[in-house]
Amino acid sequence: MGILRLYMTLAIVSIHSNAKVFPWPVNNGLETLELFFLISGFYMGLISSKYRSAAEFYASRGLRILVPYYVILAFVLLLSVISGLGFDRWLSLDAYLQYTPEKNGLAGVILAALTNLTVFFQDWVFFLKHAAGEPLAFTAHFKAFPSPLYLYLLIQPAWSISIELMFYLLVPFLAKLHTRWLVAVAALSLMARLYFYQALGLVDDPFAFRFFPFELLLFVAGLISYRVYARTLMNKPNALTVRTFWQYALVAAAMIALGYALQRGAVLLRHPLGRPYAPLASYLFWLPVIPLAFHLTRNWKLDRFLGEITYPIYLSHFVIIQFVDVIFIRAGISSRFLGVTSAAVATGLAILLYLRVFEPLERKRGDLARVWAARWAGPPASPSNETGA
Repeated sequence: MGILRLYMTLAIVSIHSNAKVFPWPVNNGLETLELFFLISGFYMGLISSKYRSAAEFYASRGLRILVPYYVILAFVLLLSVISGLGFDRWLSLDAYLQYTPEKNGLAGVILAALTNLTVFFQDWVFFLKHAAGEPLAFTAHFKAFPSPLYLYLLIQPAWSISIELMFYLLVPFLAKLHTRWLVAVAALSLMARLYFYQALGLVDDPFAFRFFPFELLLFVAGLISYRVYARTLMNKPNALTVRTFWQYALVAAAMIALGYALQRGAVLLRHPLGRPYAPLASYLFWLPVIPLAFHLTRNWKLDRFLGEITYPIYLSHFVIIQFVDVIFIRAGISSRFLGVTSAAVATGLAILLYLRVFEPLERKRGDLARVWAARWAGPPASPSNETGA
């Protein structure tokens, strides 16, 4: 599974850099992100039963998601300052330094700025606009607004992390539901999406990819795929499991080829089904692939390592692309190397941070989560004095 997650992450780098990372074309990055929602649902089904309480689950997820986020946020600020002082390009800070009261209302800017600290609600920024002299308002087409508020997000791809966090809030409750109720939740999410598409005509970004009630379909589908896996392959631990490096290399190549084929299949489905429906149909083919990919590689530390570095790559790649682009322009280097170079730098940074910062924390995460959960629960109640003494 780790190799599949790394492939999809590097595909997003390719799309955001408008330059090739792989020698073949890749699909829309937003569709790739939705696949991560499916994977997240599968993993939450896998691990949710390991926690003794919702508080312990929340503490563990908070450490897992927020610590890397704030570390990368510090890196983004540092790199932006270095670029600004050295090249007069302030990267993620540009929007703040170029702010004038004629562009955006102050309330909208403050709201967007605060989400950089909360992580929550970053997806909401794409549904809001605040023009100077006007009230903060909803917009269904943020790209048409001349001064969109998302420019004030320091880690612009982190809107998807906000959606992940909202799903995590629901996991302790969803994991207890019978599968038929999960199917009902997924069906309601799908029907709501179809209503917005058909009746309201809201088929484009942000409703196609960033609206949590619609994305809940994918998270829940991932949960259901885990339950199917738990009743089938999981009961056969020795079946199909990779045992040698060459078997792993073959599986990794097959996963990349399959990932590419399914993404190209989604493109082919756009003509008969239409753009908003083609991705939804293509995700059906991913539902059996995700548990199979996990089962094949679950005993391989290398695969687990590749999966671990995808999160810091994802968080850091956007500002790295901007900085590498500045360097390339100054040095006269062709932009066709932008994707590969940015991917290499982001991967190197992710490996360094994982080995030096995140992996040591990961070893302690379970213990820390239990301690924090116990603190949130408070001291145990004193036994009642039944004798009246």
